[in-house]
Amino acid sequence: MPEVATASPAGDASGIETSKPNHRPFHILHVVRKGQATGGMENGVVNVTNGLPASQYRVSICALDAAETFSERIRRGDSQYFLLPKRGRGIDWALVRRLARLFREAEIDLVHSHNWGTFLYSVLAAKLTGVPIIHGEHGKNVNEVNGESAVKRWTKSLLGRRVDRIVSVSQTLAEEWRGYGVPQEKIEWIPNGVDVARFRVRQDKDEDKTECRKKFSLPESGLLVGSIGRLDELKQYGILLDAFGGLASRFPSAHLALLGEGPKKENLIRQAASLGIADKVSFLGHRSNPEDFLAALDIFALPSRFEGMSNVVLEAMATGLPVVCGYLPCHLEVFEPEREGILVNPCTGGAFVETLARLFSDPQRRKELGTAARQKTVERFSLERMIADYERLYRSFATKE
Repeated sequence: MPEVATASPAGDASGIETSKPNHRPFHILHVVRKGQATGGMENGVVNVTNGLPASQYRVSICALDAAETFSERIRRGDSQYFLLPKRGRGIDWALVRRLARLFREAEIDLVHSHNWGTFLYSVLAAKLTGVPIIHGEHGKNVNEVNGESAVKRWTKSLLGRRVDRIVSVSQTLAEEWRGYGVPQEKIEWIPNGVDVARFRVRQDKDEDKTECRKKFSLPESGLLVGSIGRLDELKQYGILLDAFGGLASRFPSAHLALLGEGPKKENLIRQAASLGIADKVSFLGHRSNPEDFLAALDIFALPSRFEGMSNVVLEAMATGLPVVCGYLPCHLEVFEPEREGILVNPCTGGAFVETLARLFSDPQRRKELGTAARQKTVERFSLERMIADYERLYRSFATKE
């Protein structure tokens, strides 16, 4: 039994159901590490879960390292939410048994684990119970980008071949799993999707932009560059600050705004002060309305060191913004450089200065890039397309029963 089992939003306080009615919906359990997070992976789980046909699928969530799950964001009356916190440092082998028991008692038909933090436990528990498992790869943390240990590579190679399907948000991540020896037929690429109705070009763009800037206490005039992301080493926002420091004297009315929190926030605040641009940079923290923040911008910039497939880039594109990113292979899967966005190579402050300066001086170019970016997301990266891809994948397992 899980240490904590919260009731469904409909108020079912009975814990894990043990009855199995005829023709019950196919029960999928997502295993995540931090259930309270609001990152791209979690948003994807929520969006797909809410979009699946309720008559055919039941979806529950289990978190391994959190004080709560993101249950309040799931709009389904039959879902359950479980907490099975990992114990101690290192590998908690007992967690495998606890997960296996949950799979059996909650009558799980398919496990969908996410990222490295859940991989070992979910795969072993699935094999103990005979439940099929999909493993999703969405990105990497700082330690993973710096290289993997021989033990981690061996584990991925050994267990990856025993997973029923590896689902990657990018071809770059899919190629890594092929390198671990996972057969091609077990690997599937399902790109992220964006809600193109929520993230959209506003009808009266200039008037709405002013109103959105007021919501965030941002300057109502002048060019505004912004980004959304965790303020950590991986996002490399120091590069963007360096670039903006070089632009300040050339474009004195311009402003930079960052939406997000993270361990590098104080360092970035000090960096802005040392560059003499503290009054031109806004650190806005977490907000619940990123669509309004993006609608306030003129340019979206992201100098990340690594991305799986960036949801915020897709959201910015859907909003009709020109996007400027550091050169990463995953961005090439999203937009065509110089047509729907711009890639900066090398990803340095100096290179970003020149790219942003050109866009600052050319409103027509900004409009062309934003229009093409919006069209690309609607055609290729809609939320409906992503939900349909996952529903097709889940259905392939449901029909095997």
